[in-house]
Amino acid sequence: MKDTVAARKYAKALFAQAQTTHQVMACQQGLEEIARIVKARDSLRRILLQPFISPAEKEKLVHSILGEYATPLLERFLNLLVSRRRFDLLSQIVEDFQQDVDRSQNVQALRVRAAYPMSEAQQKTLQQKLEGWLRARVRMQVTVEPELIGGLVIQTRDREMDQSIRTQLKKLREAMIG
Repeated sequence: MKDTVAARKYAKALFAQAQTTHQVMACQQGLEEIARIVKARDSLRRILLQPFISPAEKEKLVHSILGEYATPLLERFLNLLVSRRRFDLLSQIVEDFQQDVDRSQNVQALRVRAAYPMSEAQQKTLQQKLEGWLRARVRMQVTVEPELIGGLVIQTRDREMDQSIRTQLKKLREAMIG
């Protein structure tokens, strides 16, 4: 819980500074890129967390990881995380930063679970209906879960709409049992 609060504070501070300097998109892309690279190569994360490696070496590593996504603001931020030994919060910070971006742009992030793969046309139709229902732009992450049998489960930050056959069968069974 303590780390979640700390990650939220770091994300909020970066977002506020990025807004002030008009670098929200650059920071968002840079954070996503470094999180992707560090996730793919866990050895980089371990190096950045090592206390016996000099701060100057870690700064060079952060700069090289960022590559074309390097901005002074993002580099300072990441170096701050490294120097305060908070780099392990990166994935949570990226998630919290994305939520701030979404909120500022009136975008709802949704997780859609479907029993079968959805075509592009089906996804587009669903997205349009959800945008009307939520009165916001929608960014969907669609996954396939055959155990749903049929139907969809749609999750927002604070709501879940379960229209799967699995859940309907479960409710029917509970109603018949008593």
